[in-house]
Amino acid sequence: MRKRVLLLSFAFVAVSAPAFAQTPSPSPSPEPPPAPAPAPAEAYPPPAAEPVPAPPPPAPPKEEASKEDKQLLRFYAWIKPTVGVASAAVESFSQPNASAISAAGNPALASVPDEARATFQVAQSRFGVWVNEKQPVRGQLEFDLVDFTKASPTVASVPRIRIAKGEWAPSKEVLVIAGQDWDIHAPIAPHGYNLVGAAYLAGNTGFMRQQVKLLYTLPNLELGAAIGLQGNNNTNRDASIELSRMPTFAARVAYLAGDVGRVGVSGIVSQLRFGPGTDNDHYVTAGGGALYFDLTPVKPFNVRAEGYVGRNLANLSLLALGQRVGDDDIDEVGGFLSAKLKITDSHAVYAHGGTAQTLKPSKVAPSYAYPAATGGGTPGPAALSGTGPGLKYNITARVGYEIRISKFAAVFLEGSYYRSKFALVAADEGRFDSLRQAFVGELGMMFTL
Repeated sequence: MRKRVLLLSFAFVAVSAPAFAQTPSPSPSPEPPPAPAPAPAEAYPPPAAEPVPAPPPPAPPKEEASKEDKQLLRFYAWIKPTVGVASAAVESFSQPNASAISAAGNPALASVPDEARATFQVAQSRFGVWVNEKQPVRGQLEFDLVDFTKASPTVASVPRIRIAKGEWAPSKEVLVIAGQDWDIHAPIAPHGYNLVGAAYLAGNTGFMRQQVKLLYTLPNLELGAAIGLQGNNNTNRDASIELSRMPTFAARVAYLAGDVGRVGVSGIVSQLRFGPGTDNDHYVTAGGGALYFDLTPVKPFNVRAEGYVGRNLANLSLLALGQRVGDDDIDEVGGFLSAKLKITDSHAVYAHGGTAQTLKPSKVAPSYAYPAATGGGTPGPAALSGTGPGLKYNITARVGYEIRISKFAAVFLEGSYYRSKFALVAADEGRFDSLRQAFVGELGMMFTL
């Protein structure tokens, strides 16, 4: 039986072998045969490579404008809250208040002239905008809140325009300026925080003017010239300023000593017209010259000064004493000296002294008049008459201490002295002492934005 099973098994295997030989094996495929050996290199020379073009030269780098250069508008502001006390009456450009003190108070205009007074002020704060400031064609507008007819206003303050100008710099040496801007004459201001009062009417004369200016600057020399309007006319009709048809002509030359500063001379002149349309229609000369410097001989120490002479300068809207009213020219001399010492990065002290003196004090016209009495009554209170500052001489002195508490803010403490001699109308010469003096103390802050 066992032999029969074995024989059947061998027969089955013999019959099935061809079929199994044709069926794919489930085991892994054998390794592929090796690739034929490559022919020697000489038999297959590679095609000639095309030359690779040289990379193009890099484009010149674009001069990326700084963020500041790209800025079309730059707004800025100075915020100046101040508290001030005075030992007696003071005045701000003839107005009997402390908005921007320039002299002791005229006794005919001030309220209780011998009494002390105190005030809080923000009127000397200012704000402005530069348009296209870093470009050859640019412009500036600036305003402050001073209104000399308001003693201590709060929400009654209104802006007044200080600067409204356009500038064009066709080259790095030439600058053309048109509009309302600082005078080209006597361009130096003293140190201190009485920004609007400064040392005006006491040796500091240059102010604002509507004009066209040309400045030409070389490495060590500045040349300037300007043509401008004679003065201000705040009435509603044309007057002598417009009818004179004569602008002011101003020029300056300054030596530029790099970081040390500058020394210069300047002058201004024009022809004033009096009595237009009358039998006394005539012209007179007004003008003056100044020597000035702004020097930093040692880094922490700066000194500034102006000395001047002139005739009828107040008629040209310079902040001087001499204003011709009648037939007499008013000649004057004056100047100021100001210095600042930076003790540390946060602390500084400064001081200035200045004076203006008319050469013919008896010819100075009072700045005020009394309204005519009506119905046999007494005259009303004195009022400004538009005849000039009415000062025969004026002296100011100031010392101050500054603490810078941040990049944007400083605290200051100032003490000032004013000594002023006034021209009085005949009726007041026996009533008042024309020589006035006042001591003033101010504590405030300056925020710069």
